[in-house]
Amino acid sequence: MTHLMLFIFQRQKIPTIYKKREYIMPKKNAQNETVKRRYFDFLKHADGKSEPTIRMVEKTLLRFENFTKFANFKSFDQKQAIAYKTDLAERGLAKATILSDVTKLKRFLKWLSRQDGYKRQIKFNDVEYLSMSDKDVRAANSPLEKDFPTLAMVEDVIVKMPHSTPIEKRNRALVAACALTGIRASAMTSLKLKHFQKRRMLIVQDPREVKTKFSKLINSFILPISPNLSAIFLDWITYLETELLCSPNDPMFPKTQLTCSLETGFQADGLSRKHWTTSTPMRVIFKRAFAQAGLPSYPPHLFRNMLVKEMYDRELSIPEFKAWSMSLGHESAMTTLTSYGKLSVHDMENLIKPNRAM
Repeated sequence: MTHLMLFIFQRQKIPTIYKKREYIMPKKNAQNETVKRRYFDFLKHADGKSEPTIRMVEKTLLRFENFTKFANFKSFDQKQAIAYKTDLAERGLAKATILSDVTKLKRFLKWLSRQDGYKRQIKFNDVEYLSMSDKDVRAANSPLEKDFPTLAMVEDVIVKMPHSTPIEKRNRALVAACALTGIRASAMTSLKLKHFQKRRMLIVQDPREVKTKFSKLINSFILPISPNLSAIFLDWITYLETELLCSPNDPMFPKTQLTCSLETGFQADGLSRKHWTTSTPMRVIFKRAFAQAGLPSYPPHLFRNMLVKEMYDRELSIPEFKAWSMSLGHESAMTTLTSYGKLSVHDMENLIKPNRAM
């Protein structure tokens, strides 16, 4: 083992080969693993589910197996179903989380009950014991009042972000782009320069190359909410093209280039020509930016709520509202209203008061 490898092990706190005995891997059920792989293949190839959705199902099944201490799925019965629901509730999980968990588990077990070797063991009626009460389902589906940033907050955050180095310029432009478009994090981190049409101020989210929700083609315009934010984003595009000499196929927001040495370990060294593989770095950038501005942290997705609030405040016409809604990727304006347009009690009061009969 070289000195560099030893340094990396120590730096990342990864045990060396001499410490393997200190870590005991959970004893998984081999038969369960085999049937889970078959189910994941079914979800992907027969049911058309995306990789992120399948990973969520995988986490749900692993949580259930941890509860049963990796007992064979064939041991499932109504007693186990009731005990599992009770365990989830006692953990203090939100009802929405519990509903999502048991729904995924029910779908898996119903599929399993139709598979050879499980038809006699997994009974359909036992699976139904995973159902939550009508009252809890209503509570789980009740929309919560979300706290999201205002446009003024976002502009303040961006003004206070440093922008001397290429990495700092990218970070600032990334926050500005999210505010101007509401593009989802997974899509934003997979955009290429060629997806932006400067003349039309349009970002084309091509599902063949961009990780859009449901693999939809989405035309996202730079929304006219802030000339300052628009200028920051356009300056970034120009910087990529003229200073960094990026090609149309290069990322719109490249990942950080890392170098490693014995003296300093891993260090940021400018920008690479590669995409981020996950949206986690983007979320970290947002968290740090809000912290540096002395404000509560808001993830990128809540910028969509901010934009819908702007839609209300600007009193858009019905066609204008529809256009902004489509730019967010919604085929129906009702999706925009129900998912991101919930009014706070304060907004309700302000809207009702002027029309109240005296």
